[in-house]
Amino acid sequence: MADKQATVYIVDLGASMGSYNIGRPETDLEYILKYLWDRITTTVSNGRKTDTIAVVGFRTDGSDNSLFRNDENYSNISILSPMSQFLMPQIRGLKKLLAPSSTDQGDGISALVVALDIIEKYCKRLKYIRNVVLLTNGTGDFDFDGINDIIGQIKEQKINLTVLGVDFDDLEFGFEEQDKSLAKAETEKALKQLCNQCDGMYGTLSEAIEEIQRPRTKKTRPIHSFRGRLSIGNESINPRSTLLIDVERFPRTMVAKPPTASSFSVSPEQDIVDGSLHKIRNTRTFQVEDGDAPGKAIDIDQEDMAKGYLYGRTIVPISAEDQEIVKFNTEASLKIVGFIPKSGFERPLCLSNSNIIIASKANDEAIMALSSVIHALYELDSLAIGRLVTKDDKSPVMVAMAPIIEPDFECLVEVQLPFAEDTRQYKFAPLDTVKTITGKVLDKHRFIPTQELQEAMDDYVDSMDLTNLEGLNDPLLPFAQPEDIFSPVLHRIQQVIRARAIAPDNDRIPEISPILLNYSTTPLGLDPEEDFDRLRQAADVCLVPTKAKGKKVGKGKPLSGLDVGKLLEERTKSRRIDKNNPVPEFRQMVASVQQRGDIKPLVQQMGDIIKDIIRCSTADAQYGRAIECLRVLREDCISLEAFEFYDSFIRELKSFTEAGRRDFWSRVRKDKLGLVLPTEDFRSKATIEESNRLYYGR
Repeated sequence: MADKQATVYIVDLGASMGSYNIGRPETDLEYILKYLWDRITTTVSNGRKTDTIAVVGFRTDGSDNSLFRNDENYSNISILSPMSQFLMPQIRGLKKLLAPSSTDQGDGISALVVALDIIEKYCKRLKYIRNVVLLTNGTGDFDFDGINDIIGQIKEQKINLTVLGVDFDDLEFGFEEQDKSLAKAETEKALKQLCNQCDGMYGTLSEAIEEIQRPRTKKTRPIHSFRGRLSIGNESINPRSTLLIDVERFPRTMVAKPPTASSFSVSPEQDIVDGSLHKIRNTRTFQVEDGDAPGKAIDIDQEDMAKGYLYGRTIVPISAEDQEIVKFNTEASLKIVGFIPKSGFERPLCLSNSNIIIASKANDEAIMALSSVIHALYELDSLAIGRLVTKDDKSPVMVAMAPIIEPDFECLVEVQLPFAEDTRQYKFAPLDTVKTITGKVLDKHRFIPTQELQEAMDDYVDSMDLTNLEGLNDPLLPFAQPEDIFSPVLHRIQQVIRARAIAPDNDRIPEISPILLNYSTTPLGLDPEEDFDRLRQAADVCLVPTKAKGKKVGKGKPLSGLDVGKLLEERTKSRRIDKNNPVPEFRQMVASVQQRGDIKPLVQQMGDIIKDIIRCSTADAQYGRAIECLRVLREDCISLEAFEFYDSFIRELKSFTEAGRRDFWSRVRKDKLGLVLPTEDFRSKATIEESNRLYYGR
């Protein structure tokens, strides 16, 4: 469970916050709200009930706080939102209140005292991370009398104070406002001194807004996925020589996934923005075909179902009782089965996220024993191979464990390994060697690169080398540091969700954050275009015409200028399909037809051959050959958009088989070689009922 947090945002709402400064197209308040809404929506997106927020406004038109009842120094300070978990209703309610007031009266330090009072009353003596964030342009009143008592209270409650100002000077960030008023300069100096005395953070708002553009990783308190014993040796055979260490397993890295969408319903006369959404509940029913039942299907309960596994084209059912018999029984354990040198481990073998294995925190003997194992692996530069079962009766996995030793931390990093069935071994011919049938090695061949091509390829690869580039944020670091690379999909979706939550009526979505596009273009230090042009010339790359999809009746003019179809037309008309080689010859003759009318006689010839094969077959010995011819005939008729020829023949074939070859028709029905349905050719008018009548004779 993550630590509980309580945060109070103090927002300056004075009349001066509605002014435009240093050429910005937005007011000071709008500039502040860019930061405020990002912080609030990020907290809301985490969805933790223990992350609470309160918002206090000062220099407001009215006064709404508990301290004002006894002291007029707390006037023009209002609690805009009390301490609570922020959800969509709180966001919409707060949005209506965040506007410049008509006054500049109201003390910023008094607003700070109100925020401290909110935290003290809410958190009491409980364990909380306490945060106070003050957002202002520094032009209002700030009474620093009695500031030492306030600093003492901040330290006593361990409150993290952050002060961010519009156009505050920050030499480290490289910003200094010109022609600043003396009053604002004195306020900035005093606020900075306040932060220094209570170990707070002080800065200009420009730096904070620039920082929030950088995506933030979500840190969660890990939960152990295994708690048991790490064993070295065979306890069942020789328990005295077996080492047993109490360990725990925690995730080290996890894949961050974009938030998933859910389905909701809203009435037509209601507005989606008003929050009147109703979650949709899904129900699932299971049915089996029954021709005598209404709707030709009956419902069944899930308890009456059994799992079926495909064995070829046959479904093999296995009942729950049988599954219990064949279940592989295991016990939760982590056993080291061997050791390998670190140099022999290939990174592509990793199949999972990484986890860490540490000794049980309350067991000093286990801590000492595991530390010995870790140091031994580190000194021998080796990895441990283990068999892991995280829970009883769960499938075992093989894992590799590597040692990590840091000044204040030691552990084993574990990743899952593949079994033999998980890997595929392929052999490829060498790219730089060509042998003839007799075994002679050729020096020159169209598959062997020339010296010019090899040099051009080497230069092209070198021109795209990223190892020589400097880091985007630090020139001393290599290019593309892992901590600087973010998932564009994940953070873009979160950015759009936050923007739509704040402004649901705005049809425009925000621009993509520039930091997500840092690695979307070729770095400035690389220029591979010139080398690529030289490589293309050396390789003699030519444009290949796009291959036409599907078959069409009537070919276009060939590149050679010869009308091959016309040359073969007469030959095709006079030639008959050989019964001994029907499939290749049928397809060859179909490919050369020029008119739709030439297809029908070929279908008739192929149909006569199929019926002849069936007629002459001894029992079902030749049925497989007839089915293959029938399948080819059906596929080619569909691709040639001449399915009606096939439908006519299949009806004729049904009558033919009823005369004494009914067993062959069962093969046709099994392979689903009946009428062509609209799902296969949209011009077909055949229905499923008509197809079933043909299959079953109903």
